[in-house]
Amino acid sequence: MKKKIIIRLIALLVVVILFNFIYYFTLYKRDVAKNCVQVLEVKNKQAETDIFYFGESSNFTTKENDSIQQSISEITNLFFPQLKFTSINQPASHAGIYKAWLTQINLNERKPKAIIVTLNLRSFNAAWRNSKLEAHLQQSIGFLNPYPPLANRFLMSLNAFGNETEPVLEKKVSKEWRKKQLKFPFPFKYKTTHEWDKEMSRGGYFSTWSKEQSDLACHYIKAYGFNLDEKNPRVNDFDEISDWCREQNIPLYLNLMAENVQYADSLVGKELVFLMRENRDYLVKRYNKNNCKVIDNLESVNGKHFIDQQWTTEHYDYFGRMLVARNLADTLKIQFKNDYKKIY
Repeated sequence: MKKKIIIRLIALLVVVILFNFIYYFTLYKRDVAKNCVQVLEVKNKQAETDIFYFGESSNFTTKENDSIQQSISEITNLFFPQLKFTSINQPASHAGIYKAWLTQINLNERKPKAIIVTLNLRSFNAAWRNSKLEAHLQQSIGFLNPYPPLANRFLMSLNAFGNETEPVLEKKVSKEWRKKQLKFPFPFKYKTTHEWDKEMSRGGYFSTWSKEQSDLACHYIKAYGFNLDEKNPRVNDFDEISDWCREQNIPLYLNLMAENVQYADSLVGKELVFLMRENRDYLVKRYNKNNCKVIDNLESVNGKHFIDQQWTTEHYDYFGRMLVARNLADTLKIQFKNDYKKIY
């Protein structure tokens, strides 16, 4: 009996291995092309790439009436016409996705001269970390999990990656807003993001405010009302990105996006601005060393140059994109001084 069971198990294993090989040489490439577009871009464009730019919608979103529709990475490339920039973009992406893209760079084929990674302050907050978009993002790198291709395909068919339901995600966000204590070096009446948001939702600081103004102020509180520390998963992700680039001796540039600090100040006040600046300082201090440079754009774009005036995003008109691109180019110029060209 034992012998029959062992024979059947071996036969089953052989069949599974055979199906895995058949899948790999038939449908695997099609599934990767369909589900993991950015992964395929990294692989296909590496041979012609000098500098990779990893970004989310802040890179490519433009204003409809902009005279120039170029992205931040494209504008930056104008300063270095002899270098080939390749931007890999996906809306709502974050460091957890970027570090997966890094692993697809074949260092034996062609080593990039530098890597630029978008550093988005909002991506550290509870709502973004528990977004309903996370399932789609995890699916986009699903074939990179350390399992046989057929196993990854089976798990993706079951939505096994990032498959938490919206109610579960919302509960996790609410719990963090209610439980995690805000830290200030001065007295502040609200202990948590939830308390702060709740008070603002009652009408804001001024009786003359409209509901729209109060709602927008609440969006700012929930987007930036947190303290960064090493327990934040996104910090861990950026640590891995920084470590990988250092180990491979590839210069890393973290392009910290501009936030609408002006509106945060006028709608909420100095306490929120303090948190935004403190979190910026934390990131600069943690990563601006060794082969990594942080480009600090936090307060570089005036509020009027943000495309979304009723929401918290890093979407800028052409003038705002040019400012961010110029700051990035000024830092890159130190490494690529012979390739730099002043364009205005």
